[in-house]
Amino acid sequence: MKGVFIKDLTYPECCERINENSVIVLPIGGGSKEHGSHLPMGTDWYVTEYFAQEVTKECDVNTLPTLPYAYFPAFVEWKGSVSVEAEHFINYVQDILLSFVRFGVKKFMIIDGGISTHIPLSILSQTMNNKYHVTVAVTDLTGLAYDIESKVCQQEKGGHADESETSTMLYLHKELVKMEYTTEEYRTPLFPNIFQNGRAVAFVGGGMNSPQGSNGNSTLATEEKGKAILEDMKKKMVLFTEEFVRWVPQSKKDQ
Repeated sequence: MKGVFIKDLTYPECCERINENSVIVLPIGGGSKEHGSHLPMGTDWYVTEYFAQEVTKECDVNTLPTLPYAYFPAFVEWKGSVSVEAEHFINYVQDILLSFVRFGVKKFMIIDGGISTHIPLSILSQTMNNKYHVTVAVTDLTGLAYDIESKVCQQEKGGHADESETSTMLYLHKELVKMEYTTEEYRTPLFPNIFQNGRAVAFVGGGMNSPQGSNGNSTLATEEKGKAILEDMKKKMVLFTEEFVRWVPQSKKDQ
């Protein structure tokens, strides 16, 4: 049996699907966050929704509507960008998950469509296990994309509204991409000397400060690259989800 979207179920159908063997999927992707002069504000939402659709199509999960607001502190100075404070964000997502814990659900998967969201969601995952003895898997966008981006992308570095992200939107919603406004530009770190031998050795916070709000070379983006990136990431995410659905967690007393 493949998955369902909870929003499409009647109440009796929902009751049949929600039990201690269920896997609840919560996609989270920014629905209002700047992505340069060439991509829509809802880029993260569109990409996350794509993964939610594909995972639900392939796996026996119960998927909630994609949450459009989260913790995006690097963009608070950009008009129209919405960021929820980390503590509020963690508590809000926890309340969503607890709505199912009270009915016996023990396994959750969050499709995390952000970068800054990964740390608070990782904290939540650990807290949910410690306090409520449930398992919350949080997908890692950077980890999922690393191999395929290394193969198909030409930019020297990136991270936001760049070659990769622009390519994925060309594949998903070409009509929303304004290629005439693509550019090569880079965010200036608050403290630049965090790299040694090409790897970061520390984290220093700071906002997006490039002229158009992108970080990378979006002029190199193509629809073909976007298809390759998304299909590779989807394959990995579906494989993980299938294994997660089959996995039976040990009880605390058995560990």
